Amino acid sequence: MPSSSFISSNGDSAVRQLTEKMETVRVEDEAMVDADAGASERSQPATQPSSQQQPPSPPRGSNPNNRRRPYDITVEAGPAADPIVFPQPQIHRGRRAEVCCYNPKTQDHEMAKNVLFRDFSREFEDGDARVTQAYWPVPYKKPIRTIMGHVEICLILKRCTGKDNTIGSSSSMSIKNTSTDTPQFDDSSSDEEEDEEDDIIFELTDEMVAVKVNYSQRMEELRHRHAEDPLKEIAAMQIIGNEHPNVMGCIDVLFDGSSLNVVMKYCGSGDLFELLQNSIRDDQQPGMTEPQARYWFRQVIAGLKHIHSVGICHRDLSPENVMIDGPGSLIIDMGMAIRMPYTDPVDPSKVTDRSHGSQRRMIRPQGACGKLPYMSPEIYRHKHSFDGDAVDVWTCGTILFCMVTGNRSYERPHPSDPQFYWMTKGLTQLLGDWNVKLSPEGMHLLQHMLQIDPANRLSIDEIENHPWFAFPDEPQDADDMEFQL
Repeated sequence: MPSSSFISSNGDSAVRQLTEKMETVRVEDEAMVDADAGASERSQPATQPSSQQQPPSPPRGSNPNNRRRPYDITVEAGPAADPIVFPQPQIHRGRRAEVCCYNPKTQDHEMAKNVLFRDFSREFEDGDARVTQAYWPVPYKKPIRTIMGHVEICLILKRCTGKDNTIGSSSSMSIKNTSTDTPQFDDSSSDEEEDEEDDIIFELTDEMVAVKVNYSQRMEELRHRHAEDPLKEIAAMQIIGNEHPNVMGCIDVLFDGSSLNVVMKYCGSGDLFELLQNSIRDDQQPGMTEPQARYWFRQVIAGLKHIHSVGICHRDLSPENVMIDGPGSLIIDMGMAIRMPYTDPVDPSKVTDRSHGSQRRMIRPQGACGKLPYMSPEIYRHKHSFDGDAVDVWTCGTILFCMVTGNRSYERPHPSDPQFYWMTKGLTQLLGDWNVKLSPEGMHLLQHMLQIDPANRLSIDEIENHPWFAFPDEPQDADDMEFQL
C-alpha cells in the first residue's frame, strides 16, 4: 500500500494511547491466534490441505440470536471445494504499426507510431479493410508500471472510409509493422508475417481507453509464482462483461506477438485512494462526510454485488482498485479473482460454476493474497475454508472505515496489530478518541461488516438494506475536484 497521506495527524497517537489501556494484545507466537475460535482451535497446524484432505471447519463465533445466517447456508451446502477453473479467455490477433493519422482539428496528416489494432489478415484476404478502429498511446502520458508490464493511455483512432474524400485525398501511407512476433506462450498467431503495403488512414478522436500491456516474457517468468494471473483476469473480466456501470470489463484483448493487450475503459479522475487524500470534511478533519461516503460506497457495493452475481470473488478490493470517472466509480483489477464453487444440482457431490450451480460452497484455503491493510482475517490465516462473499464484504468494511475517518486501516489483520484490535474490539472508543462523529447507523454498519467471525458479518443484501443507506447521498463529480489528473 502506498503511504497513506490521508491519515489524520492524531491517528497514530490516538492508537498508541488506546493501546496503553489494553491489558495485552500482543501474541508471542507469530501464528495467527483465532480470536473467534477459542483455545481448542489454536492447536491446529497451519497447513494447506491436499485435494484429498478436507480442510478443518471454519471457526464459529457466538450467534446470540441463534439465527440462521447466510454464511450458515453456505457452510451447510456441502464440503469446501477448490475454486472453479476459469475458461480460456477470448484473445484476438493484434498488431502494432506506424499509420497515417488525420487530425480534424489541424486538418493535417501525421504518422502515429506504435498504434495497436486488431489484425484480420489471417482470417480474411481483405484483412486491413476490416479494421475499424485503433489505439494510439498518448505521447505525453507516461505509462504506468504494473507487475506484468505497464498501462498506457491511448487515443482512439477511427478508420476513415472511402467516402471520406477530404481525408482520403491525402497521399497514401503504408503500414509499417512494429511488433515482434516472439510470443512466450502458445498462440496460433505467432508465425512470422510479411510486411504489407496497404493504404490505411485513421482519424484522430478525443476518446480515450486504457490498455493494460502484459509482457509475454514476464507472464512466463511469474507463472505459478505470483497470485496475479493475467489470463484469469481477462477471463474474469469477460465473464463480468461491460454492462454494469460500477465494474470494469474489457473492450478487447489483442496479442501483438510480444504482449497481451487488454483494452479497457479510461477513467480520467484518479482512484478512490487519491480522492481520500484530498477529502476534507466541514470540520476541517480528513475524510468524507457520511453522505459523501455513502454516495461512493453505494457504487462500490453495487459493483461488488454484480461481481458476486456471476460467481466471482475479487479478493483484492482496496481504495486503489476503485477507479473514479467523473461522478461514477468502477471496481478494477481482477488479477487475483477466483470463481466460487456451487453445488452441482445434477450430482450434489460435485461442484460447478454459478451459472449451472445451485448453492454457493465454501472455498478451500488458497493462501494469503491481496493488500494486508484490507485483507480479511480468514484470508490472512489461510487455515480454514472461507466464503468468497464474506471476504469481500470485510474488505469493503475496511474501505468504508478509511472513507469516514480519513485514516488508514491496520497494517495486518492480526490481534497483535493495535489498529486491528481497536477496529474490531473497540471501534466506538477509537472513533471517539479520533473525534470522528459517526451516526448510530454508520457505526452499526461498520461494526457488523468488520466482524472477525464471518458468520456474524453482514451479507451484501443486508448491507444494501441497512438503515444507513436509507439516508440521502451527497453526489460528487470528481472532474470538478482539484486533484483531477
